[in-house]
Amino acid sequence: MNNLEILTVNSGREMAELFAKIELFETYTECFALPPYEEQFTAAEVEQLFAQYADKGMIILCLDTELYRCAGFVASVPLEEDPEVAQIARNHGLNTADFWFLEEVGVGKAYRHKQIFSSMEQELRRRIPVRGVLSRTKTINTASLKAHKKLGYRIVQGMTQVVKYQHLSGEQRQDERVFMKYWRRTQQ
Repeated sequence: MNNLEILTVNSGREMAELFAKIELFETYTECFALPPYEEQFTAAEVEQLFAQYADKGMIILCLDTELYRCAGFVASVPLEEDPEVAQIARNHGLNTADFWFLEEVGVGKAYRHKQIFSSMEQELRRRIPVRGVLSRTKTINTASLKAHKKLGYRIVQGMTQVVKYQHLSGEQRQDERVFMKYWRRTQQ
């Protein structure tokens, strides 16, 4: 697909300007309202989250320039910017200053199996000033686990987090998420 372009967003203001124009909410919904997540959220909640991620860290977007639509996203922050996950990482012997955390990752249905996650994640690696990247997914999300493994991520044994969320049914639910880490052998 020659009509795909990688964009980097470094400010909440810039993200707010792009949010509705590129249909990020629609892509986010494709990724998280369906199984295995089945989470309920509003466009305003997602817009606010992404503005915060952009202000604290960096968002890498894959834009379909033909449709001017978000094909995929990677929202990442320095691990220290997510206190709860940073504490879990410290409890498992990780130096949080050496890592960025992938807060949100998704690729729209029509764009899957085209190396989009790989392209966005590798762009992130080129731009961050540390050697490590930490990610989290549902223990049953085999597609995510496989995609991360292809990029060199390895599960951190015993490192999990119980995440509470609003299910599509309206009820509060929780599930266990597993952490994976990538460690670049040499500093760029």
